[in-house]
Amino acid sequence: MSEHNFDIVIIGAGPAGMGCAIPLVKNHASLCVIDRATFPRDKTCAGLVTGKTYRLIVSLYDGEAPDDLFCFTSGSVRLFRRTELLVDAPLEHSVRLVNRKDFDNALVERYKQLGGTLYEGEAGLSIDYPAKRIILKNGDTVTYQYLLFADGALSLAHRLLKVDKRDLAFGIEAYIPSEKLSTDSIDLYFGYLDSGYAWVFPHGKTVCVGAADLYDRKTDYRRLLEVILADLGVDAADIPFKGAYLPYGTVIPQDDLDDNILLLGDAGGFTDPISGEGLYMALQSGAYAAKALLTTAEPKEAYLDYMDRLTRTVKDGKRVQKTFYSPPVHKLFLKKVVGKSALVSYFFEQMVEDYRYEYRDVRRLYSDYKKTHKE
Repeated sequence: MSEHNFDIVIIGAGPAGMGCAIPLVKNHASLCVIDRATFPRDKTCAGLVTGKTYRLIVSLYDGEAPDDLFCFTSGSVRLFRRTELLVDAPLEHSVRLVNRKDFDNALVERYKQLGGTLYEGEAGLSIDYPAKRIILKNGDTVTYQYLLFADGALSLAHRLLKVDKRDLAFGIEAYIPSEKLSTDSIDLYFGYLDSGYAWVFPHGKTVCVGAADLYDRKTDYRRLLEVILADLGVDAADIPFKGAYLPYGTVIPQDDLDDNILLLGDAGGFTDPISGEGLYMALQSGAYAAKALLTTAEPKEAYLDYMDRLTRTVKDGKRVQKTFYSPPVHKLFLKKVVGKSALVSYFFEQMVEDYRYEYRDVRRLYSDYKKTHKE
């Protein structure tokens, strides 16, 4: 049996883990990444890449992201009440989309090409926290000074904190050949879920169809997606579905963890509760963790300071989410948004493409919109 010594160990090789590992390995840090899966692997995610996310991806590739990272580019957003089209909104800036299986694998390959060490297929890890040691499945041990969890909404670290799954969402999706279902737009469907939405996103040769909502053990999510597909004219027979738990507006408190432990991305609860976007916060939290480890004497304190804005975004977004999905408000929204393409475009550009406002300032956002637009 061998012992491998690193300053930093990252659990999870998705975007949060790679968003941290790539800048660390570029700066010759002593680190390894451990993942339970073997890449390429599937990942439940619609794959929307907003402008703010794209800039982070570019930084991982030294200023120019390869075109083949992306599977489609869309220039519009459409909102539906079930299958009734409410509004078709053109976007000032087109958005990119990725297939997460291919995208995550590309980031892993980027990390390995830079000389990074990756242990794949390491399900069922044994972690000895007092000894700062991890036992791999072959019996080898990995020691660390800092341990970063970037292993998703059901992170191993949550066992230390007794995180309740009732605070999570559950998402389910399927990929449909584009000859059976086609769209060029970012399509969002309301009316199927109490506190979430369904989506149909173009991925080139396929279309990603999915739905996510606050987790309810009584909900048959497969049946739900079958109903949505049937409404879209798609026979769900023989179509594979996949699902996963997702953060949904609850930031995981890290103060009770040791100072050498950080939670990144979904493991920290960092997903936008309104848009559902997780890629940006995954990559950004990884970038902030790398910055804190490389430049500060107290990385955890610095990391949490860097993450303050995104923490507020999640917490404030949760309050907006509760209001938005309350039956009277949601019903009014679906009524008032009909034909309001400029409003939908404005919100998307200001709050999805970039966080130009905070969710606590959503009334000011609407006031600013009214000053410059008439519909």
